[in-house]
Amino acid sequence: MRTAMATARTREQSASTGSAPARLFAPCRAACPVHVDVPGYLLAVAEGRFSDALDIVIERNPLPSVCGRICLRPCEDGCRRCLLDEPVAIAALKRAAADHGVYPTPRHPKRMRPERVAVVGSGPAGLTAAYDLACLGIHVTIYEEKPRLGGMLRYGIPNYRLPDAALDRDISFILGHGIESKTDIRIGRDITLAGLRASCDAVLVTAGLQLSRPVPIEGVDLPGVLTALPFLDAAARGMRVDVGKRVVVVGGGNVAVDVARTASRLGAREVTMICLESREEMPASDHELHDAETEGIRFLPSWGPRAVLGDDEVTGLRAVRCTSVFDAEKRFAPTFDESVSTILDADTVLFAVGQGVDVADLGVPLTQRGAPVHEPGTMRTPVERVYAAGDCVCGPTKVIDAIAEGHRAAAVIFRDLAGDDRPLVELDADAIAIGKVPEHVAHKLERKRRIQMERLEFYEACDSFDEVEFGYTQYEAAREAQRCLSCTTGARLTREKCAACLTCVRVCPHDVPSLQAGGYLYFDLDACHACGACVSQCPALALSLEGTSEAEMSRKMQRALEDHSVDATLAFRCGSAPGGFLHLGKDTTTLTQSCLLSVSERSVLEALQSGAAKVLFAECDAATCRFPHAQELVARSAERIRSILSQLGMEDAFEVVPVEPLEGEYLPWSS
Repeated sequence: MRTAMATARTREQSASTGSAPARLFAPCRAACPVHVDVPGYLLAVAEGRFSDALDIVIERNPLPSVCGRICLRPCEDGCRRCLLDEPVAIAALKRAAADHGVYPTPRHPKRMRPERVAVVGSGPAGLTAAYDLACLGIHVTIYEEKPRLGGMLRYGIPNYRLPDAALDRDISFILGHGIESKTDIRIGRDITLAGLRASCDAVLVTAGLQLSRPVPIEGVDLPGVLTALPFLDAAARGMRVDVGKRVVVVGGGNVAVDVARTASRLGAREVTMICLESREEMPASDHELHDAETEGIRFLPSWGPRAVLGDDEVTGLRAVRCTSVFDAEKRFAPTFDESVSTILDADTVLFAVGQGVDVADLGVPLTQRGAPVHEPGTMRTPVERVYAAGDCVCGPTKVIDAIAEGHRAAAVIFRDLAGDDRPLVELDADAIAIGKVPEHVAHKLERKRRIQMERLEFYEACDSFDEVEFGYTQYEAAREAQRCLSCTTGARLTREKCAACLTCVRVCPHDVPSLQAGGYLYFDLDACHACGACVSQCPALALSLEGTSEAEMSRKMQRALEDHSVDATLAFRCGSAPGGFLHLGKDTTTLTQSCLLSVSERSVLEALQSGAAKVLFAECDAATCRFPHAQELVARSAERIRSILSQLGMEDAFEVVPVEPLEGEYLPWSS
């Protein structure tokens, strides 16, 4: 990501030309490690085009069902709605795209290349790299030690968060690209690395972190002391693990939370998490901690384990007060007050404090911590044609970071094998995020509550491994997506066409365009939220929205009308209107706009000239309108359209209709 100074320079350059910089991203997209086009797929969801939304996600993330459920959501941390109310539920809307959309048909290159690549491990990094290489025409075989593909996604993340069926959808899509898979095979045991190298042109090791370690304290060898990953693995395989009634989990990260909630589902009635960190420092994500607390998990932050108690079995854990975790240089260096201690009764003590790599018999040189030696930039190991990527070399990372690692690994391998520097997915290292919403705009924007997803009640959730969150309905997803501020999709000015008439300055509800010294107009993309008022009113056709130029609008209308009869009605529907999926009869086709302000008189006349018997404006209401004064401005536009058509004797060819919620629908934020 570029620096703030570089951002400022780019803005200055774009101001002089009137065009947006090539790598200017919405903050949500810039924050995503793989730069998924978040505004693009949210717009598609808002319009009810779930399959289109899924296509957009998969362009950069081949695991949409997975990430829609378990991603730690760096995109939401970047969402500019945080300044107004709450971030848009970006991850949940990714899940909605996967739940309600149809996965695209796997793309197969016209010509397969002769090279073969073996991918060792089937976690997110391995699956992503395999997918990219297959799409580029490489023959790929995945080798997995466990009975089923998925790695830690399947054996380390509980079903109540990531059901097998959701994971299987993503894996089936990936394998559909001609990828072969071999399970129950451990490299070094069932086949040697030398054997793989003999049959392949390259080997990529993405083995992940398979080992858990307890803290080396007194009593860790007692029966009843367990470690996180084997425990979660056993639960994932459906094995019954007797944890007793009282469980203490040592650790404060997301894995520890998974362990604690799993123990509760296996019959524990009292589950306590202790960790060195304070409550504010706990590394687990806030929403995971909230869910655990809702299910009755107790937190004891700022405590460190000193001894597991018991003779022939665990009876408890002694802990002492932790006064600090890191030193002045932010290095891990915990300090304790040994005079302050407590004893926690327990039948089982579960350690979730450290993960390690299990590749000792792989046949590549290892670092002191047991990870494959590799060059971070090229991912090459000292063994020729063997690469390493993912958690096995980077340490514990987020799933979306592992996906980014998979993309990078595939790009490196393809470059080395094919001599081609064009990766399937470019990670845009020079991307710039637009700035904050200016104060003069922020106070005008509507505050809208985030739509809460339906979920199991806590007393039901703790009794099974059923998925806790139900996901959005199509209607809920469309409504939540409409909270998006459409960052970076705002007005674009073609300087050569601009007549400097200042119509855009007069009609903009957010005071975005401004006249600069030298007589040119400047559009601040930090402020523009793509209502389209300036676009529809520009007499010189010098303005357009992202993807909605006059030419693009014409193409959309032609496509919308070509499959309908000569008596077809074309409805321009406001994207904020209730009734996510407007049905006005079999001969009505709908084009959804971010706002009806973006539809010009020219577009209405062109629709009628192109064969539409009638044009409708299907408008939102005051409760759902996104833009200040938009309804008033749309009413004026409608009057102008009626006046023009009246002069042509076509008064009945245009109508403004309110959109009511369909039967059974409700407005989640209207109260």
